[in-house]
Amino acid sequence: MLGASPLAAGESSGVLAWSGPKHAIPIVRLTAEDAAIEIDGALDEPIWQNLPAHGDFRVIDPDTLARPEFETFIRLAYDDRGLYIGAEMHQPPATLIERLSGRDQRALNRDTVTVTLDTSGEGRYGNWFGIALGDSLLDGTVLPERQFASDWDGPWVGRSQRTDFGWTAEFFIPWGVVSMPSAEDARQMGIFVSRVVAARDERYGWPALPDTVPQFMSALQRIEMRGVAPRQQYSIYPFAAVSQDWVDDKLRTRLGAEVFWRPSSNFQLTGTLNPDFGNVESDDVVINLTATETFFPEKRLFFLEGQQIFFATPRADTRGTAVGQAGAPYAMVNTRRIGGKPRPPDDLAPGEEVSQRDRNRPVDLLGAVQLTGQIGQVRYGVLAAVEDDTGLDLADTGRVRQDGSDYGIARVLWEHNPGGAYVGLGLLSTAVWHPQGDAIAHGFDWHYLTRDGRVKMDGQVMTSDVDGVGTGYGGFVDFDYSFRRGMTQRLGFEYFDEKFDINELGFLQRNDHYRVRSSFQLSSPNLTWARNNEFDIRGFLQRSVSEDRFNDGGVFVSNRLTVNNLSRLTTRANYFFRAFDDLNSFGNGIFRRKGRADFSAQWDSDPTQTLSWGVGAGWAQEDLGGDNAFVEGRLTWRPTDRFNVVLNLLYRDRDGWLLHQRDNVMATFDARYWQPRASVEYFLSARQQFRVSLQWVAIRAQEQSLFQIPDEPGNLVPIDRDEAAGLPPSSDFSVSQYAFQVRYRWEFAPLSDLFVVYTRQADRRALLGDDSFSNLASSAWRDPLEDLLVIKLRYRVGS
Repeated sequence: MLGASPLAAGESSGVLAWSGPKHAIPIVRLTAEDAAIEIDGALDEPIWQNLPAHGDFRVIDPDTLARPEFETFIRLAYDDRGLYIGAEMHQPPATLIERLSGRDQRALNRDTVTVTLDTSGEGRYGNWFGIALGDSLLDGTVLPERQFASDWDGPWVGRSQRTDFGWTAEFFIPWGVVSMPSAEDARQMGIFVSRVVAARDERYGWPALPDTVPQFMSALQRIEMRGVAPRQQYSIYPFAAVSQDWVDDKLRTRLGAEVFWRPSSNFQLTGTLNPDFGNVESDDVVINLTATETFFPEKRLFFLEGQQIFFATPRADTRGTAVGQAGAPYAMVNTRRIGGKPRPPDDLAPGEEVSQRDRNRPVDLLGAVQLTGQIGQVRYGVLAAVEDDTGLDLADTGRVRQDGSDYGIARVLWEHNPGGAYVGLGLLSTAVWHPQGDAIAHGFDWHYLTRDGRVKMDGQVMTSDVDGVGTGYGGFVDFDYSFRRGMTQRLGFEYFDEKFDINELGFLQRNDHYRVRSSFQLSSPNLTWARNNEFDIRGFLQRSVSEDRFNDGGVFVSNRLTVNNLSRLTTRANYFFRAFDDLNSFGNGIFRRKGRADFSAQWDSDPTQTLSWGVGAGWAQEDLGGDNAFVEGRLTWRPTDRFNVVLNLLYRDRDGWLLHQRDNVMATFDARYWQPRASVEYFLSARQQFRVSLQWVAIRAQEQSLFQIPDEPGNLVPIDRDEAAGLPPSSDFSVSQYAFQVRYRWEFAPLSDLFVVYTRQADRRALLGDDSFSNLASSAWRDPLEDLLVIKLRYRVGS
């Protein structure tokens, strides 16, 4: 067997050490006879024994760069169809940690091997592919220098097997699933392989590129192949969906299809007709009573495919694992707007309003098309989508018809690598057309990375033209400097005038401000008393453009300490400066907030254990004074690799919670807030998942004091209720919002699925009365906004 071979035993004659990205390793081309490899995770075909093994791995998390305790060997080969990768992981079998999950669950600590490919060959774009022990798959895209995203699923094949010496994995990545520039004969790519050893909470890498160094895409190991000329590839995903809506008491059927066509390695056309997204996992339940919007990431497969070309800057995707709090994205393209909530009609009579159910129900799409490609040093992308018209129920007066919107996006990016550095210049345009008004936006972005990766710059300037608003301008620039491994400084500047608005298709939490922001990160491994420490301090200062007043700013300190038993302690201390609030009056004036501090701490036990837990607590000051305290707990139970239960509970007590009421009246509240979350998952196999999840948020708030917003910006003025015209006798209120979902998924072939999904959601808001929290839960359950069963079958047909 393979584990007893000289290569597996680690003899130096069979191991090629990494000699840097300038040296390209030639990859063996398979003959027709050799290519009869069965992708089952077992490296038992004779060809694997004859391929050179690459094994110069280093420990990159924590970033000690030491030689690992356990050996890892990678073997590579290719043919006209695609790339074959065999991974051989040595460690005592008793220490293996196998945990099944749905696709792309990166947060789980389990034994995993991941391959990142720079398919551009020049550090410009690529894909990553992962196999967890037990055959759960992970994949996504990567952009310079280290922008990883899970927003892509491809029809590649990966399997794993336990062995006497540890475990093995096999990858087969068809050329047709990745984007590549055209090449005459020799084609180079970059490769990076990482391995997670969950029992040690360590990650190994080849080449040694920890997250604490600035370079990644530009420093991958080069590999070279010849004669790779992918044939035309296509995939068609016809689907049929049946849904039973018990709120409307309607049975609906829907037929549609998605098409992916790649006639060459550097061009892809995708389209969808009459799509149905009823199988999508529910968003997190969030109660937001402020004037700033909550961002929800895209989950629909069609819009995830090829989306990276529309990420103009790193600010467009702020998700990450660093301890610092990154904030919401700045993005000209947020595809959640397409097929999102309907636009309210602008001709409703006074007192008329759309029902809450229809205000929150997504609009159906008639279709969408997207094309992406590359010509020389230029990459491009175009996306167009058309919404269906929709019927909206008015609260008391019948039903109206509302037109859908049409969307267009165009992107061009020029990239160059002078002397090993990286330069990029891009244009991005978006358009939304609707009978009530159009919205157009244009942006120019630029990117620079020095050859050694120490200095990085990204920026974008934009203009918007929205009917009824006018033309606005905005932009930002960010500079990053890496002092050494694990120590980085960032400085950013931004400006958005009061008419700048990209939220018809993009995402920006607020305009009308200019801001200076800074952040410093320090990672310290190799501590004698702990495994690793991550420290982050950041802050910003902000003034409004129209009023030239200081309207936000603060200093934020975060620290995450991982001790030697793999437990983690995360602490945060923040301070927001005294400032004017020009948002949360909802256009009814400007008032001053006090300076306020907040502190929190959270302890999480070793996540590799069968039973893991976490506890946290925090305290903050309210806008006008008063306390905001919370406690939370988490429990995760994984008795087997196929079954897990996760329980979370958050309780918050707020004294002096400031909220807008109506016109120029604000009020403070004494509030209690409960947020339990629970999920149960069972996997019949890595391809069959049964999941039940429940999220509930409930608030009971009692009015404390009323305030009037002054005519001129200043402190809020206390008033009596008889001075607040139009308010009810009491402003006490309750909120009960939940999402319950039962989901079965069977992936019976690559990207071919059967979904059975039951979803029940509610968002009940009312005067408080005498309702207890249990009454809030039961009343919301009896009066759902959505009570829906969807059965959907999708099958992939293609080359």
